Amino acid sequence: MPNLTLKNVGAVFGKKDKAEPKEEEDEIDASEFEDDDEAPKPPRSRRPKDTPFTQQRIAAVNPVVTPRRIIPLYLFLAAIFVIFGAVMVSISARVDHMLIYYERCAEAAPTNGFHPMSPGDFEWNFHKSPGYSAYPQWKYIPGDGTDATASNGTCQIRFVTPDTLPKSVYLSYWIENFYGNHRRYVLSFSEDQIHGQNTSITDIRDNVGINCKPLVTNSEGKQYYPCGLIANAMFNDTFPFELIGVDNTASYPLTNEGITWTTDKDRFRKTPLNYDEIVPPPNWVKQYPDGYNSTNVPNIHEWEEFMNWMRTPAFPTFQRLIRRNDNDSLPAGAYEIDIGLNWPVTEFNGRKAVFMTHGSSIGGKNNFLGTIYLIGGCICAAMALILFCSTILTRRSLGDLNYLSWNRE
Repeated sequence: MPNLTLKNVGAVFGKKDKAEPKEEEDEIDASEFEDDDEAPKPPRSRRPKDTPFTQQRIAAVNPVVTPRRIIPLYLFLAAIFVIFGAVMVSISARVDHMLIYYERCAEAAPTNGFHPMSPGDFEWNFHKSPGYSAYPQWKYIPGDGTDATASNGTCQIRFVTPDTLPKSVYLSYWIENFYGNHRRYVLSFSEDQIHGQNTSITDIRDNVGINCKPLVTNSEGKQYYPCGLIANAMFNDTFPFELIGVDNTASYPLTNEGITWTTDKDRFRKTPLNYDEIVPPPNWVKQYPDGYNSTNVPNIHEWEEFMNWMRTPAFPTFQRLIRRNDNDSLPAGAYEIDIGLNWPVTEFNGRKAVFMTHGSSIGGKNNFLGTIYLIGGCICAAMALILFCSTILTRRSLGDLNYLSWNRE
């Protein structure tokens, strides 16, 4: 160990200080902070944000329910319901309609002249002529087997309208006791065929849920077009494109354009299938006795009667629009309509009729909605009366602490 004295201690430390030069301060570089530890993240909390909405500090209305406030409210609702209901019932009462059943025409109607129908075969409703009771007349013309549009003959019906039916005038066929909501019937069609796709037999037979069973192919293995029970059962009584005027009454034109929803044409498309790959359904054999050819394959994109029929009914009694006239009112007078008979109803004890009516601001004739409004108005008025009577008779003081259970003796 070197000898240290007080004399050389300072020299030794002084030399050390001189031997170590002063280091210059380096400039601060941003890269020096890259490796610094990040600030600790705050722990996640499930507590809602401190806002008036999440903390339920929004101003609330807590009305005090008193007879003085509730009775006027009931009376106001009663007045609104009664007014709306009365207007709807009044409009519905001004809608005229005519319903004539013709399923018994081949058996009951004469063949040598017109004869009045039975009272149970028709129904009138003309609001300007409530006592009108003129019977319609009918006549049956047997079919000779040569006319496919009336293979079972023609039913000629003459009727008189005492009043003018304002436009638009709608002509529909009316079916009763036909249960078109049966599960197997409702699912028996091919959505791919309707969409105009190039379907195969496997597509229309093996699809899960909706498929064409049991009417998929014929004995030759060709697929039915359109396939399924719905298309096979299509209503095919023929209706004319005019009401023939009788006794100096001008004929009234009708059309089958615009009888379905405008959106239906987006669903129903023309098929790309070749005519030699498809055959008509079994019940269409009278309309297509020789099957399909290059000119007679139905274009369901333009066939509005078919679109209407494919919309299956929810109830056994229903109607489907088949003719209309939006341009002219139907003048009062005598008219004749000739209906080709093809669609039988005796097998299921059903009925069929021709139904004619006109439109209104709330649609067809239907008192249901107006009646419901009137009933609701009467109930509100009754509730207001009950509250008023109970308030008069009991006269209970509001906010009286004596009615508290612990204040009663």
